Amino acid sequence: MRDILLNIGRKHNQMRKKKLLWQAILISILTCVAVTLFAAWLAREQAKENLQAYLQDVAEQAMMRSDRVFTLSGLFLDELDHSALNDCSEAHQQRLSEIAFDELFVRSVLYAPDNIVQCSASSRRVYPLPAWDQKTTMGRSLWFEFKGRLPKPSLLYGTGPHYAMINPLYLVDILPAQKRALYIEAVLHQRVLASTKGVRVKTDQAWLQQSRLSKSNPNYKITAYLPPAELQRAWLTYFKDLLPLGIVLCTLLIGIIVWLTRRSFTMGLEIIEGLQLGEFEVHYQPIVALASGEVSSAEALLRWKRQNGSKISPDLFIGYAEENGQISLLTQFVLEKVASDLAQLANMDIAVAVNLSGEDLASPLFVENLAALCKKHQLAPKRIKLEITERSLVMGQNEIAVITRLREAGHMILIDDFGTGYSSLSYLHNLPVDILKIDKSFVQALGSGAATHHVASHIVQMAKALGLSVVAEGIETSGQADTLKEMGVEWGQGWLYAKAMTYADLKQFLQGPTPVSLKPLSFTPLSEAV
Repeated sequence: MRDILLNIGRKHNQMRKKKLLWQAILISILTCVAVTLFAAWLAREQAKENLQAYLQDVAEQAMMRSDRVFTLSGLFLDELDHSALNDCSEAHQQRLSEIAFDELFVRSVLYAPDNIVQCSASSRRVYPLPAWDQKTTMGRSLWFEFKGRLPKPSLLYGTGPHYAMINPLYLVDILPAQKRALYIEAVLHQRVLASTKGVRVKTDQAWLQQSRLSKSNPNYKITAYLPPAELQRAWLTYFKDLLPLGIVLCTLLIGIIVWLTRRSFTMGLEIIEGLQLGEFEVHYQPIVALASGEVSSAEALLRWKRQNGSKISPDLFIGYAEENGQISLLTQFVLEKVASDLAQLANMDIAVAVNLSGEDLASPLFVENLAALCKKHQLAPKRIKLEITERSLVMGQNEIAVITRLREAGHMILIDDFGTGYSSLSYLHNLPVDILKIDKSFVQALGSGAATHHVASHIVQMAKALGLSVVAEGIETSGQADTLKEMGVEWGQGWLYAKAMTYADLKQFLQGPTPVSLKPLSFTPLSEAV
């Protein structure tokens, strides 16, 4: 039977190898795509953050420059308005010329009493001023596109009789450290006061922008813009910088995936190889009657020791076997070894409990194979007890039928690790169960004041109400044993009484001077062996 299962296991591994190979290829491709997309997203976020900071700096510089323009203009206009220069004399014009020469943003200064221009820094032409466009918070008038006698329009600013003709580009034409398709716009009361030349703004949300309000005039705002092409260009730059890191990360992740895939596949081969080389061994932990110390049964525990001396944890290889369809191989090995060992203990009334998995119960031939095994070794079915973990209790009618047939054949049915899964009273009512095994975590909580302190007592009461016997696992102290005995627990196992041992040690142990009444090994708590 074991050879048949080993051949099935080999074929299963070959099929699984192909499946794992394609899965690894697909996962590797998806991993590289995910890494690339993440690098692209990160590059875009960094580019956007950098450009927004750049626009913020540009808007702040432009606003500082703009505030300076209007502040300085207000100062020299106040000086002129309160001076004695009011006759367009040579001295008057000389002073106007000096201001236009000293201040780069000033194209000219006009003298226009009663809104009639009498003279400027370079002319004595007389003409009327048009109606002003807006008033500032300081009470000064603004003309947005005032040309006067100059070829280019200017901002005319002042309260009179003196006015400054300001170059509007000076408000927005700063020199940023990086050359970009930058557009800056100065707006007063929702009307464009000045804007960068040569760039046409789209009202598209894709344009990046940052705005700053004037501290002296909340209606005055300067906004710096960058078109989507600038974001794309910056994104490509950052992406090129991040791409080598992405390649390294992608390679690392693919390496991990390949290693895990090979490790997963190798574990399956190692299990088959270990069975062939005899690396697996069954150990037995006695189960005693708490009232008398009598040894009536033991639990079979599978151990794996490689030929190189290394030991593989049952949590690792049993969990792998359950997830990858090899648990039946291990169960069959344990059953055959237990049956063989029990046959050599024919003169002793001792039974052995073997753990079953959901896959075992799903096999339609499991009952017949176990019956054939008992017949081969001339064993009464009651000498092989069958443990089902609580997490296997969510099963269909076929599995329940298998359990029923096993119990009808004479095997006792135990629910292992009770209290840690998701079984319910309905399952216990419907399943042909004989014994509940209290998980060691609840036993160790006895007397500790933990939240699970009373769970063991509730399990015992429920078992008694259903007419079931109880076995407590993981007993480490005599205090735990006494408490469990007072609760009405019949059986117990743990390091307080005996640790798991090989068949040779079990045989010697049972043939010792006090096999019937087993005395505790120690009153000191010990860690549970795996």
